[in-house]
Amino acid sequence: MQIKSLVAAVALAVSASAGFAADQTVSFDNGLAQFKSTDVAGPVLAGGDDVITFDNLVPGNYDFLLTLEGQYINLGSLTLNGVEGTIYRNGRVLFADVEGNSSWPFTLTLTGSTKAGGLAGYSGTLQVTAVPEPETYALLLAGLLGIGFVARRRSV
Repeated sequence: MQIKSLVAAVALAVSASAGFAADQTVSFDNGLAQFKSTDVAGPVLAGGDDVITFDNLVPGNYDFLLTLEGQYINLGSLTLNGVEGTIYRNGRVLFADVEGNSSWPFTLTLTGSTKAGGLAGYSGTLQVTAVPEPETYALLLAGLLGIGFVARRRSV
């Protein structure tokens, strides 16, 4: 009975540690966040996925563009806040990107595995640009109308 418990505990510990493999948190610096797989965070795509969260960004709505380069990995999918990315393969090397519009916080999920024969790894960049809210456009339009009104009154 103790052997079954020991085997179950070991299996649970191994699966739990693999699930957190190369998960990491990356901070934005002036709308740009750069990330890469590291041995410190854990094996690349161990447990089938890596989750990268991005912080140090003001809550709001953003246009985003993510690019990723990798080698010796079989990337099945990459999604950023639910938006599916496009993957381009060329032998041992792959490139991927995803672009769209979403609100903060940003979470990137990479799903796949590593290939045999080399040191697996990836790196990438997430660039965001704030999207003006509708109130901003309304104020701009009101200002332009006000300037037009004053200019028309002066010309008459």
